[in-house]
Amino acid sequence: MGDKSETIERRKYIRLNVIFPVEFQFVDPETSGSVSEIRQGFTRDVGKGGICIEVNNVEESLEQIIKEGKAKVDVRLHIPLSVPETKAVAKIAWYEKIQSGYPNKYLIGLSFLQIDPKDSRRIYFHAQRKILTPAIIAVFFFFLVLGSAYFYATGFRANSENKKLVEDLNKLSTKKSELEKNILDLNNKQEEIGCKIVTNEDEIEGYRAKIKDLEKVTGDAKTKDKLIVYLKEDKEKMKTIMKHVLYQRARFNGEIKNLDKENIYLRNRISRLLSQRTLTEGSLKDLMSFFNPIEEKNISNMYKWIKNHQNMRTGLVMSSEGDKNLVGWAFTYDQSLACQSFTLMIDGENAKGILNFYKDVAETSEGAFANAYDIYTGKIVEYNVLSGPNIWLGIAIAQYTKKFKDEEYLLVAEDIARWLIMMQKQDRDFGIRGGPRLEWFSIEHNLDAYAFFGMLYKITEDDTYLEAQNRTLNWLKKNSFSRVGYNLNRGKGDATIATNTFAWAIAAIGPKLLKESGMDPEQILDFAETNCRVKVEYIKKAEKVKVAGFDFDKYEHVAMGGIVSSEWTSQMILLFRIMTDYYKENREFNKAGDYDKKANFYLSEIEKMVISSPSIVGQGYGCLPYATQDDVDTGHGWKVSNGTKTGSTAGTAYAIFAKYSYNPLTLD
Repeated sequence: MGDKSETIERRKYIRLNVIFPVEFQFVDPETSGSVSEIRQGFTRDVGKGGICIEVNNVEESLEQIIKEGKAKVDVRLHIPLSVPETKAVAKIAWYEKIQSGYPNKYLIGLSFLQIDPKDSRRIYFHAQRKILTPAIIAVFFFFLVLGSAYFYATGFRANSENKKLVEDLNKLSTKKSELEKNILDLNNKQEEIGCKIVTNEDEIEGYRAKIKDLEKVTGDAKTKDKLIVYLKEDKEKMKTIMKHVLYQRARFNGEIKNLDKENIYLRNRISRLLSQRTLTEGSLKDLMSFFNPIEEKNISNMYKWIKNHQNMRTGLVMSSEGDKNLVGWAFTYDQSLACQSFTLMIDGENAKGILNFYKDVAETSEGAFANAYDIYTGKIVEYNVLSGPNIWLGIAIAQYTKKFKDEEYLLVAEDIARWLIMMQKQDRDFGIRGGPRLEWFSIEHNLDAYAFFGMLYKITEDDTYLEAQNRTLNWLKKNSFSRVGYNLNRGKGDATIATNTFAWAIAAIGPKLLKESGMDPEQILDFAETNCRVKVEYIKKAEKVKVAGFDFDKYEHVAMGGIVSSEWTSQMILLFRIMTDYYKENREFNKAGDYDKKANFYLSEIEKMVISSPSIVGQGYGCLPYATQDDVDTGHGWKVSNGTKTGSTAGTAYAIFAKYSYNPLTLD
């Protein structure tokens, strides 16, 4: 089509350097029914009367429709900086094949038949705006420089204040941690000395019993001595026995005196330790008057850090601020944690932003949501479909529903539950697999499902969810609890140690039901502390900070040696809080106090890891890195992301949960 009419048609369009996307579909001019699938292209020219679009990979059937030129075209234009799309009906005015072979390429001129005058003016305005763009840009740049100078000065001041706040938190957390550790050490020493005193008293009783036996021998010997007074040989033997008995009795009496002296010394030492603990507790109390306001301010800023990383278009929150390999990634599991942070802070609008994405926008695969989406486009970036992230999304919806009395998203949670129950019934033991295409069973996923089913039953009172929860509990009793050493399996037939399995067993099932099931929650925690607790050097800026916390696995089994996870350590802090409440309810206040001290100590430890966000979006707010090392194997088939110097949504959210004793696996 290269005749004069084509040239006239083309002169109707204004040449633009700006390219924006167009969606179009050919329809029958008589019936208005579609004669092709929806295709995508990009504008070349735009005018009041029509547009020129560039289209790639045109099939033979579509080429024929274009050449005939009879079909109408249903057009959707996505003009930059314009929220509503522009709709129009057009005819084919001309076309040109500008590239043959594969892929081919066409230019198609469309003349508008039907278009809203407002939309036509909006298209023309967008074209005309190009002519004025240089002048506008110059003026805009002038004001941008002025504005940048103003906002830089303001931002620099706010950034400096936020960084100073984080530095104060780090320093006070270190001091607070030292004092709390001293108290724990003093308690341990006092307990050891008490045990030594009991041991000494047992030995004293033993020596006294031996002396009594020796006195009986002495009496027997005297009697025998009288009877054999005339038997010289026996008499000499009895004298030897008597001499030995008297020596032994003297020695035992000496041991008793020494042990009595040692007990006096140990009791005095206990008294001194109690005095030291009183002084240390006083110092801690004084420190807390300064520490608490700073800690509260930093926790508030950590929440703002999460909020600032939410994309207002999709509602998704970036999972990792510093890992170049994960820029723009939003993991579904992390969205649950961010949503629950918003819910915890009574921020319903931001929580709805995340939930609206999964309700109205998110693509699904195999009946459930994907592992990760792009925060800018909402498209899937990791297609794996796993049970765990979907369960956690359901948990976030249940928590939101309970908090705000809003059931708008409840159907999404129930769809997830039906998908889980379908997988549950596919297994003869009613376990939930890691995903629809996976054969392994995770203890953590089934613990999460147990909690999720229970939440839905409380909200809906539907027995379907109660039955599913009971089936899950029976599966857990059969497959997860290893009574040898009070270890918990990582999965069905998998005895690998995973710290979060210990944490969520108590958080999901609760100490009382665990004990009734034959598992002592205190011994489970002791096992976790013995095998997964580490103390490492965390390189923070130019300094090394010693941090105590919890590893992903039994640390000597992992190649990296030892690593503190801010997320999994925060989970253990929640466990200590749960045990504190449990023993308070049972009026065992000494144990409750011990667990409360541990919770405070480890919270101080992870607060030593808080850093100032270096990004523009972060505004210098405090946030937590995911772990004390970058890009290392956790021992569970995945690696820690890069970003010890930047923030993690998961680590930061769990620190907020730990501070406010929020258990995501219960619907309180």
